[in-house]
Amino acid sequence: MRFFDSVISGYLRCLDFKGRSSRSEFWWFFLFSIMLCLLVLNFTSENLESKLSSLNEENFLQVFFNSSIGYAILVTAIPQISLSIRRFHDIGKSGWWYFTLQIVPIFLPQSLGFLSIFTLFAYIYFMCEAGGPNNAYGQNPLSKENEN
Repeated sequence: MRFFDSVISGYLRCLDFKGRSSRSEFWWFFLFSIMLCLLVLNFTSENLESKLSSLNEENFLQVFFNSSIGYAILVTAIPQISLSIRRFHDIGKSGWWYFTLQIVPIFLPQSLGFLSIFTLFAYIYFMCEAGGPNNAYGQNPLSKENEN
């Protein structure tokens, strides 16, 4: 799948947590998400710097989600989560692996921070793993692309 096809597919299927997605679809959309956030950060860094100077624990979320970078992250988060779940399906694993590897470590105490690093590398490993033939989650997405 090509870059723009992946971005369009990511948004069109942003609420589709069933089925499978190829590695190229996942990584192209991941690249788009990073580029969007860096572009927004580049254009709004001065404004964000002034907001961060008045930051404290009470208004952190308000300042962050009312900034342009917060909007960029929110706009790409749901498609990225659904793509990750579909990637787990592509390698024959349940979407709950995403929850285990990405959400659970957020709530770990700081003394177990090394587990967060481990789960990040495990997540990257699974996202790089090639999908197999047809499985319980559907047809191989690469065979669908070859038919078109």
